[in-house]
Amino acid sequence: MARKTTLVKLLDDLRAEARLSLNPAHNLNQRPTQVHLLQRVQDRLWEDFAWPHLRVERQQPIQAGQRYYEPPEDMRVDRIEKVEIYTDGAWRLVAPGIDPEDYTAWNSDLDQRSWPPRRWQVYEDETVEIWPISDTNADDDTREGYLKFTGIRNLNQLVDEGDRADLDDRLLVLYAAAEMLASSGAKDAQLKLDQANALYARLRGHLTPRKQFRMFGIGEPLAPRRIVISQYRRPAG
Repeated sequence: MARKTTLVKLLDDLRAEARLSLNPAHNLNQRPTQVHLLQRVQDRLWEDFAWPHLRVERQQPIQAGQRYYEPPEDMRVDRIEKVEIYTDGAWRLVAPGIDPEDYTAWNSDLDQRSWPPRRWQVYEDETVEIWPISDTNADDDTREGYLKFTGIRNLNQLVDEGDRADLDDRLLVLYAAAEMLASSGAKDAQLKLDQANALYARLRGHLTPRKQFRMFGIGEPLAPRRIVISQYRRPAG
C-alpha cells in the first residue's frame, strides 16, 4: 500500500486484479475507460473523507474595501475548514457564519468598514465573504492582514502515465477492479469489494484521531482535597 503511485503502475495493478492482459497493447482501446474509472474512484473517496495528508494552508493578503475573496486555486470553497487573520503578531480565528445582526454593527452593503475581520461565509459563485469589510490593506513585510485558509486541497488529475495518485494505490485498484468485475458478472466481484471496504475502514481508522477513554475514571486527575477544621485548639505552652 502506498500513495504517489504512478498511473502506469495503477493500470498494471488494476488489470492484474481484474484478470486482464498485462500487455498495454492489448488494453489500448480500454485505457481511457480504465483511467477514467481510477480517477472517478479517487474523486469519490476524496469527497467522502477529509484526508489529513491533503490538508494544506494557503495565504492571501486582505484588501481595503474588498468584501469577497476567491478561495485558494487548489482548494474548493466547500473544503475550507478554517479561516484565520494575522493581526497583532498572531493568527486569530475568523469565525464561520455571518448573521443578520452582524450587519447591524457594520453594514457591508453600505461599505461600512472596520478592523480586524471577524467572520466569514461561503457566498455565491464559490467565493468567500469576509465581515466586516477591512479598512486597511495587508502589509507584505509584517504579514499583518494576511488571510490563511486551511482545508483539503484538490486532487491531482490522472492523465499521463507519470501522474501520481494522491490516495492509497491498493484502495483505488480494489474498488476499480470490483466495479469492472461486477460489470462482467464475475463471481469474485463481491470479494474484491469486501477487500476494498475493509482496507478503507482500516485506513480511516488509522487516520482518525482517537478519543482517550478511561475506564471507571482511572487516570483522571484527583480533585484537590479540602481540609475542614471543625474545632481549633490553642497549642499548649
